[in-house]
Amino acid sequence: MSELLAMLTPGAPEMKADMIRGTSKNKITAGDIAACLVHVDRHTYLYALSKFCLDDEARSELNRLAIAEAEHCDYRVSESEPDDVVIRLALAALNYAISASRCCACNGVGQLIEQAKVTTCSRCAGSGNSEMSVRRLASILEVGRWRSQKVWMPRFQALVSDYQVRDDALHIVLRRGLQDG
Repeated sequence: MSELLAMLTPGAPEMKADMIRGTSKNKITAGDIAACLVHVDRHTYLYALSKFCLDDEARSELNRLAIAEAEHCDYRVSESEPDDVVIRLALAALNYAISASRCCACNGVGQLIEQAKVTTCSRCAGSGNSEMSVRRLASILEVGRWRSQKVWMPRFQALVSDYQVRDDALHIVLRRGLQDG
């Protein structure tokens, strides 16, 4: 995750005035973010509003899009698993991407400053997020731990990586829209 995106998430420290160009002094408003998202697709737009603007009004449509995307993957479900396991997986990946647990080593930035050098955080591999545990995923999906680890965790990670791609695209869009350049 880039430093800019990490600083836009709730709970991040305030940005310096020379880093941003928003409508409010030393702050980026929800309107500033929305104005930068003119050329992104609907799923990415709703994702950005939910992640950076804490806009829950668009969440039902975003949930439907996330579920449709996961169902499009045609994941096979065993007979012993709940019928809605793919829906649970899609919503778990979306929730994780929107409000993942921050890495405690880098505080969600993905980078550390060590001896006056910026390095990628080794604990989170630069993502800024702590990993979803197999036990927690098994609990969310209501499947066994073995099945969660071998079958559903790779699928979960694939869905989350799709949101990381969206984050990368948002990074470019927001950097252009919010920084002088």
